[in-house]
Amino acid sequence: MTGEFDLIDAIIDALGTTATRDGVVVGPGDDAAVLAIPPNHELVVSTDTLVADRHYPDGACADAIGYRSLAVATSDLAAMGAEPAYATVALTSPDLAADWATRFADGLAQAARDFGMAIVGGNLARGPEAVTVTVFGHTPRGAAITRSGARPGHTLYVTGTLGGAGLALGDESLGECSLAALDPSSADPGSPLARYWKPQPRITVGTDLRGIASAAIDISDGLSSDLGHLCRASAVDCGVDLARLPLCPGAEPTAAAAAGDDYELVFAAPPELEDAVEDIARRTGVAITPICTARESTGAGVRWFHDGTVVDIPAGFRHF
Repeated sequence: MTGEFDLIDAIIDALGTTATRDGVVVGPGDDAAVLAIPPNHELVVSTDTLVADRHYPDGACADAIGYRSLAVATSDLAAMGAEPAYATVALTSPDLAADWATRFADGLAQAARDFGMAIVGGNLARGPEAVTVTVFGHTPRGAAITRSGARPGHTLYVTGTLGGAGLALGDESLGECSLAALDPSSADPGSPLARYWKPQPRITVGTDLRGIASAAIDISDGLSSDLGHLCRASAVDCGVDLARLPLCPGAEPTAAAAAGDDYELVFAAPPELEDAVEDIARRTGVAITPICTARESTGAGVRWFHDGTVVDIPAGFRHF
C-alpha cells in the first residue's frame, strides 16, 4: 500500500506548474500556504464538497472527478465577479491507489490551467470517497457582486444554455467518461456529457459584470432553486415564461428549469445597462438571454408560466 506522503508527492508531481503562480509565496508541502492578493483588492472564498454517489457517479473516472471538482467550486467565484487565483483540495477515499490519485491530480491540473489558478495545498484522509475544494479569488475593493442587489424593474438574465448537464444524468456512459473522451477534438464540448464533467465557469462574464450586474448567483442546483435564492436575498419577485429560457439541444423547458449542474449565471442589471450587457455577450462569445423583470415583492417569489398559464416547476437539487 502506498504511504500518505508518497501519495502527496505523487499528487504534487502530477500538478506540475499548477502548484505555483504569481502570488504563491509558499505552496504545497508546508504546514500552510502563504498567498498574496493585489493591493486594494478583497479576498473572495468559497468551499464545495462533492460526495461519490451523491454529486457524481460512484466509480467515475478519476481525472473527470478532478476537473469537475475544481470547476464547480470556481463557478461561485465567477458569480461574485471574482478573478480566480488559488485552491486547496481535500480528498478522502477508503483505499486511495497511487494511480487513481495521480489521474485525479491530472484532471485537477487541467482545470487549474483552464481557469488560471494554482493548487496550493490540501489534505488526504481515509474515509468515504469525497472531494472538498476551497477556492480563493479577489475583486477590487467593494466590487464583489452579491445576491442581494436586484431591484424592481431590473432585468434578469441567464448566460449560456440550460439543461445540458441534466440530460447527461440519463446517459448510461456518464460514469465511464475520461477527460480524453471529452476533448473538443473528439467530442462536442457542448454535449451533455461535457457539460456535466467539464463545466466552464463564466469567469470572464463575471468579472466583466462588475459595476453592471446588481445581483448574481451561479446555477448549480437548478434555475428554479437558484433564481429563488437571488429573489429572496434581493426581496423581489419575478415571473418567468418557460418559452424564454435558452435551452441545450434536446432539453425540455420544465426539466431544464429544475436541472442542476449547469453552472451558468443568472444575474440582474438595470434596464439602462442593456447595451452594456449585450456588449459583454459579444466580447466573450457567451450568449446572455433576458428571461424576466424583477418586481416589487408580495411574497410570491418566482412564478413560472407556460403559454400564459401558471405552472409548477420542481425544486432543484437538494443536498439534504
